[in-house]
Amino acid sequence: MTRDRIEKALAAVAPAAAEGTAWITALVPPMEKYGIAATPHRVAMFIGQVAEESGFHPIEEDLCYRSALRLCEVWPRRFPIVTYALPYVNAPEKLANKVYAGRLGNGDEASGDGWRFRGAGLIQLTGRALFTRFGVTVDKSAEDAAAWCLTKEGAAESACWYWHVNELNPLCDTWQIARVTERINGGLTNLATRERLCAKALHALIQPEPAPVA
Repeated sequence: MTRDRIEKALAAVAPAAAEGTAWITALVPPMEKYGIAATPHRVAMFIGQVAEESGFHPIEEDLCYRSALRLCEVWPRRFPIVTYALPYVNAPEKLANKVYAGRLGNGDEASGDGWRFRGAGLIQLTGRALFTRFGVTVDKSAEDAAAWCLTKEGAAESACWYWHVNELNPLCDTWQIARVTERINGGLTNLATRERLCAKALHALIQPEPAPVA
């Protein structure tokens, strides 16, 4: 798929991201590198899924919770009662270090790994272990890879890499939106929205170009 066609799909589902050239410039090289740009179905699925995952903004996990009750709903094992959650309201760094401690390759709460390796990128990589794997492919340390994922170029590269290592292209070829969603999200969160966005992107890619004016 040409850059113009990819840009058209992006504009269909995320018009704000299509303004200017920054996002399309960041997206096209890794999409080509990992075979995502090879077919309309792959492009549409990638653009549609990313639009739901991050909307192309923000490219950093939002951990600023303003309600203790909501923290209990999202992290029930960490915060079984509201009292436990109160110190973490409006405290994103403290929260990240709490909820991501001791897992995903992270150290303990005092290590700061939870915040350092919070979700980043268009398909938000999370945890020291995953950033380490990604970093190897771009010749960066886990710390540098995590920081790079907060840029447009790093956010795009990491998402395309994740797409590749999870073997999502073949699922795109047979239009298995639910299975792609499970591999990205771990469940079927907002599946109907993902289906709508992917279909909208595909329509933008396959509709015929207008005939030139004589």
